[in-house]
Amino acid sequence: MCAPIKPLRPAPRTVQSPPEPFMSRYVAPLSFTLAAVWVAVVFVLAGGGH
Repeated sequence: MCAPIKPLRPAPRTVQSPPEPFMSRYVAPLSFTLAAVWVAVVFVLAGGGH
């Protein structure tokens, strides 16, 4: 007599994300900050003479 076959559960795997470049985490906030500063400068220059 055979015992009932239990479905084997796969062992939990830790999926590691591929290593990202070191500077990528800083480039996005820096570019966002530079864009915000540029927009602010454009608004000041556009409205400063009037």
